Amino acid sequence: MTLRKWTFTVDSGDAELRLDQLIAQHTDLSRRAAREALKLGGVQVDRKRVKVAGRMVKPGTEIRVAYDPDLPPVPTMAIPIVFEDAWLLAVDKPAGIATQGTWATDRHDLLALLRTQRPDLKLFLHHRLDQGTSGLLVLAKDARANPGLAAAFAGRDLEKLYLARISGPLEACTVEAPIGRLRGADPGRFGCEGDLMEPKSARTDFRPATAEETAGLAPGHYLVARLHTGRTHQIRVHLAHLGRPILGDALYGGAPSDRLWLHAWRLGLRHPVTGEDLHLEAPPARFLA
Repeated sequence: MTLRKWTFTVDSGDAELRLDQLIAQHTDLSRRAAREALKLGGVQVDRKRVKVAGRMVKPGTEIRVAYDPDLPPVPTMAIPIVFEDAWLLAVDKPAGIATQGTWATDRHDLLALLRTQRPDLKLFLHHRLDQGTSGLLVLAKDARANPGLAAAFAGRDLEKLYLARISGPLEACTVEAPIGRLRGADPGRFGCEGDLMEPKSARTDFRPATAEETAGLAPGHYLVARLHTGRTHQIRVHLAHLGRPILGDALYGGAPSDRLWLHAWRLGLRHPVTGEDLHLEAPPARFLA
């Protein structure tokens, strides 16, 4: 990925210029590339995405532009539905797509695909999966489910199990180590040690997956991870902290692979409206032998 970003403020001499002209003038993008960045959602005016090339912008306004010329075509895949009722929608997110819009696009992500697949729905997001991670993601489709679902994820009143593959064996253990963003890290990443920005408590339980749980999967060392907190990259960071990074996780020192071997596998929660106990599962099909 060759993501490029610019931030500039409109000055008085730019008052008569269209937005695409402003972008071409203040970046090294052509007007054609500027219009492409706008169409993909890579332009923010005062922190809000704008897609209208002809928009006029007042002096003093902050413009942010992100452009990735290597973005693939906008995906059109159907997102598998795991569970649906009047209030909730649970899906099996494919690996390789972001949960929601990135700097450069709001057309290549899961929410954009779901808007295309289910234009009748207004969906509310309360948790996320990393771009390389596949598996269960639950959204509210009715505002009445929002408070309960938000509280469940904020308070960890649920059971979240992930399946991960690592390069060597690891005995059952619990990691309780704070996680924070590593100051100055490029590319940006998180850690449990070093100069951490705003570290927060984090706890993950790990155990080896059983032969029954991994039947039919590609041979390897699999772990079941249970999250008790919801920090960014938590499983990836805690396994790297143990010296057992996830296979394919180049950001945290994992052995090279064609994929990130991490899957949101099972989720247990109380239905935020009906009170029913839900036990959802997305089999790790992309790990099959």
